[in-house]
Amino acid sequence: MSGIDVFAIQRLISDFAWAADRCLAAELSELFLPDGTLTVNELKLHGRAEIEQDCRHRFASPQRKTRHALSNLRIDALGDGAYAGTAVQLTFESSGSDQPVRLRVSDVLDRFEQDPQGRWRFRSRTIERQMALLIPA
Repeated sequence: MSGIDVFAIQRLISDFAWAADRCLAAELSELFLPDGTLTVNELKLHGRAEIEQDCRHRFASPQRKTRHALSNLRIDALGDGAYAGTAVQLTFESSGSDQPVRLRVSDVLDRFEQDPQGRWRFRSRTIERQMALLIPA
């Protein structure tokens, strides 16, 4: 794996957080291969259309605000041009300035592949909550 590929995968991961935090459902879904999957705890979404629809539903509340931060990123070769990634994700979510902030700590398990144009995309992304807490407003 070249340094350029590592940078491109890191950017893909960062773009996911950016799109999620700015309620960009279509842009977020385009980070996946057309038949890619996104699993958030028990919810498994197949393909870009399902991912975009679920994001639009999540982003519907104008009071909702999130910020995502990742750490402990590891990228490992799987062979056949595919790579796996693991990270720890912190998700801060608020439903309004007078509401407590929810903090979720999740393990993120990714599989990356290049699309026909050579761009790195998610084949799959699994976000598994490990712990959560409320931070008073």
